[in-house]
Amino acid sequence: PPGCRGSDVVVVGGGNSAGQAAMFLSQHTRHLWLLLRGDDLRRNMSSYLADRVEGAENVTVLRQTEIRRMVGDERLEAVEVEDVPTGATRRIETPAVFSFIGAAPRTSWLPPGIQTDARGFVLTGRAVALPAERARARDPSTLETSRPGIFAAGDVRQGSVKRVSSAVGEGAM
Repeated sequence: PPGCRGSDVVVVGGGNSAGQAAMFLSQHTRHLWLLLRGDDLRRNMSSYLADRVEGAENVTVLRQTEIRRMVGDERLEAVEVEDVPTGATRRIETPAVFSFIGAAPRTSWLPPGIQTDARGFVLTGRAVALPAERARARDPSTLETSRPGIFAAGDVRQGSVKRVSSAVGEGAM
């Protein structure tokens, strides 16, 4: 990524997306710091990927660590991180932080007629539960919500793969 080549960068997250990003970015950066809130890299990451991350010479995994402050005037210059169990802090000079800490749908603003799952992701297509009393001339289209003619695309949709390229493709549909 522009501005990161040859720099130290920070990736936050412990799942497969964070691991994949760490492996990609580590090929283009001087050093990569992978910050985990937890202490087990294999909890949410495939073993083969965790092995690659831990084996990369220019990757340091900081467990039980959280960003406490981002520093910079016109652009990011550094992050201050805390080792939560000890309270020890360190400053990492970096032009970039990449966050892979999970997707939380922000759907509370939707009208009640648009169905979501228990976590708030919008139901579309076959996942839409049609009430027995409401007959429909047709089943909902793949990206159509419980409100005919209203569609959802990308990360907000239940069952999406949570990738930009997929969201763009769904939007184009």
